[in-house]
Amino acid sequence: MTNLTIQEIANYTKNKPLILHINPLGLLRMGSSNVDRFLNLHTVLNKIQRKGGNIATPSYSYSYTKNEVYDIKNTHSSLDEVSEYLRKNNKIKRTIDANFSYVLFGNGFSSKHLLISDYSSFGEGSMIEEVFNQDGYLGAIGGALEHLTEIHFLERKLNVPYRFDKIFAGTSIGNDGKMIDNKITYFCRDYNYTPSFIQLKKDVKTAGLVSMWKLTGFNLQIEVIKIQDLYLFVKEKLVTNPKYLLEK
Repeated sequence: MTNLTIQEIANYTKNKPLILHINPLGLLRMGSSNVDRFLNLHTVLNKIQRKGGNIATPSYSYSYTKNEVYDIKNTHSSLDEVSEYLRKNNKIKRTIDANFSYVLFGNGFSSKHLLISDYSSFGEGSMIEEVFNQDGYLGAIGGALEHLTEIHFLERKLNVPYRFDKIFAGTSIGNDGKMIDNKITYFCRDYNYTPSFIQLKKDVKTAGLVSMWKLTGFNLQIEVIKIQDLYLFVKEKLVTNPKYLLEK
């Protein structure tokens, strides 16, 4: 475990962004109530941004998969209370992906992710690809490593046979209130297969690829792994077991 200050986390993520998944259970020590915990987390993320760091948190809505309009400012996150809290309090930082949006705490992310256009959630030009190309991190609070949706990006790069690109067309409302039609490409799975990343979580920990960052003064622990390290690990596993990322 590495004890880090807010400035040190900002330094780590200045040129190597972190995509951070949050299990609310991991915030229990940050306050006596959810109001306090969510506010403290929000404060931490914005302080990291002000000091030059770059962290993205999921605010997935799956809007086009449900044939719904995606309103960047007002469509709720479909995840949990903390995801919705961060979205609601940082509306202009939300990306344009109508299915898998993120809230961007940092000025190092490309502005293209905030401008409505045709978009591939797990493909070329995606925010995940940007983090991959910069040798960034995937991270989790509260032991949520087995819920890293970004693994679908790695599966796509590795051409797994049980997923395929599917285009969802819909209408988005931008921060300026304008309605724009666009298409979102989602790397869907064949429903004859059930994904599972539980074994992967155990294996990367055993291999020593996961680091623990403890934020000094906030009782917050973050598990992180380099996304390129994860890619190489998964690539090797799939050679010997093509069903490695599927439920046993």
